[in-house]
Amino acid sequence: MNQVQKYSYNLVESSLFRYFILFLIIASGVIVGLETYPSVNMQYSDLFFVIDKVIIYIFLIEIILKMLAKGSKPWEYFYDPWNVFDFIIVTVCFIPGVDTHFVAVLRMARILRVFRIISIFPKLQILVNALLKSIPSMGYVVVLLLLVFYIYAVLGSFIFAERDPVHFGSLHLSMITLFKVLTLEGWTDILNIQIYGSIEPNAEFTTEAVSYWSLAYFISFILLGAMIIMNLFIGVIMNSMQESHAELEKNLLQKQMAESGAQGVVKNLELKIDELKKEMQKLSEFLNKQ
Repeated sequence: MNQVQKYSYNLVESSLFRYFILFLIIASGVIVGLETYPSVNMQYSDLFFVIDKVIIYIFLIEIILKMLAKGSKPWEYFYDPWNVFDFIIVTVCFIPGVDTHFVAVLRMARILRVFRIISIFPKLQILVNALLKSIPSMGYVVVLLLLVFYIYAVLGSFIFAERDPVHFGSLHLSMITLFKVLTLEGWTDILNIQIYGSIEPNAEFTTEAVSYWSLAYFISFILLGAMIIMNLFIGVIMNSMQESHAELEKNLLQKQMAESGAQGVVKNLELKIDELKKEMQKLSEFLNKQ
């Protein structure tokens, strides 16, 4: 390893350099956000342009340093998918006529690289592993939820379409309405339309109830959807967290056992080396006497 390669490798692998690049990524994203305000952009457009260009060239220097860190095999830089992504983003920035605002938004995606830090924090590792493990099980919960949505949407379209075509006029409108009901935000207004037969907000105070049968529809959907199925998501995640925690503890235990085993081997080797030294010393003393 030559001096340039060694210096480049130590630089790009240092925590300070990584945090500096992360700071630039965040700064680039902040600038993009500030440029969405016309008054701010008009006042500081030149400054934003200069900062953006400086950041792009620093990213270019980062790529060059990472390639130099590979020594005589710079193409190994592209073995890492993140490096390929970085290279594409930076390259696009230098293409004339390309909207730099769009590219700057893409550069924000580089923040995803901070997920590499997860391996440093075991507790965070448990959370991420739990979310990843729960994805297959969540798929079944989603299927169940969609089935409930479909059944209630069909029922709602047949029962409430005539009285409330805005919310239940068709299957897709009914499903959108049920999603609103599932969030428990403003669902009572939709319910009141069925009970009092009017879309007026104060109908419950000025009109007598037409029918209370719709209560069974909405309450059963909320109990089934919001109270039961949505809690299944939480249960799946909690179960995955317990499995991830047990798996992490197992890995840590195996690592400790491996380390303790390695330490035992080292101690045995040291004892044997000491014994061998003593035997060599006795042999040397015996030969000196002869």
